[in-house]
Amino acid sequence: MKLTVTKENFVNGIKRVVNAVSTKITLPALSNILIEAEGDTLVFTASDLELSIRTIVPAIVFEPGATTLPAKKIMQIASELPSGDVTLESFEDEHVALSCQKAYFKIRSLAAENFQKPEDVQEEWALTLPVQDLLKSLSKVSYAKSEDESRRYLNGVLLSVRSGVLTFAATDGRRLALVERPLEADSTLDGDIILPAKAANELSRSLESSGDVKILISQSSISFSTSETTVSSKLVEGTYPNYRQVIPKASKQQVTIPRQAFAETLRRVSLVVSDSSSSIKLTLSENALTVSANSAEVGESSEPVEIEYSGEKFEISFNPQFVSEPLRYLDCEQLVMQFSDDLSPVCLTGDEGFLYIIMPMRG
Repeated sequence: MKLTVTKENFVNGIKRVVNAVSTKITLPALSNILIEAEGDTLVFTASDLELSIRTIVPAIVFEPGATTLPAKKIMQIASELPSGDVTLESFEDEHVALSCQKAYFKIRSLAAENFQKPEDVQEEWALTLPVQDLLKSLSKVSYAKSEDESRRYLNGVLLSVRSGVLTFAATDGRRLALVERPLEADSTLDGDIILPAKAANELSRSLESSGDVKILISQSSISFSTSETTVSSKLVEGTYPNYRQVIPKASKQQVTIPRQAFAETLRRVSLVVSDSSSSIKLTLSENALTVSANSAEVGESSEPVEIEYSGEKFEISFNPQFVSEPLRYLDCEQLVMQFSDDLSPVCLTGDEGFLYIIMPMRG
């Protein structure tokens, strides 16, 4: 194998796939990135047997071939190379010569035959979305998934298709985030799958930011493919709980809140929160939403946000992280908060198709 590739393309290719490599893998080849030179492209593949990422970049290939290089080390080396063209040449004694301007490296490699390539997903159903719709939908819900390893089905993100509507949802039992978007009018798809957390996270790092993504789904795996990159993953086994039963059918009150001002106020007031006092209080009074918190270790803080409100004074307490997290990923200027009392679930809406349900804390 012998080729030349720009440093930018070399680094970008490695970056897209390197996080698929697991430090827990005992198979030496899976600690490496598979590098294949074919036609006028350089193909990078990495896998931990659960998640696999494959991407292509343009290259000038003099001699086609394949090898594997240690993932973390080649990432470090590639990042530190000077600007310019990178030349790679593999040799039979299992090493690769890498040069860029005056920099030269001789890196130990493993034969490509030792690398276990991922199997193609056997399509049972498929859909195509704009990449940005996929990535934005995942970002708006992923933070709400559970970190409790004993409930693996809650560690991932639900993708559900019902009656021509695609739903992304995540919950940890104390909050629920979901995004709904309509599919093509003639869509006949119907089913649920649970996407592992690592796959959801890597999609935003690996996929290009424009164009479409084709999603192929089988009974046990899923793949997301763009013109340059494919992310494949095994699915989480289990049945996702009926999350819709926690959505309130009606609320007694609603108030509109400026998202950016609310987010900034939450960040400031939350600075006094401590482990022993981990809640913030929202107080609704005439034309103001006051955010307050106090702790014995730090002190107290309060700050009002201007809103339109003329109802009775109302107080409700929340985990500050649970309130602030969704605000980072929304685009809307105004949030709508719907509530009934200080112990019932509260709804937050804003962006089209977005819904967030959060349980209050006992004040």
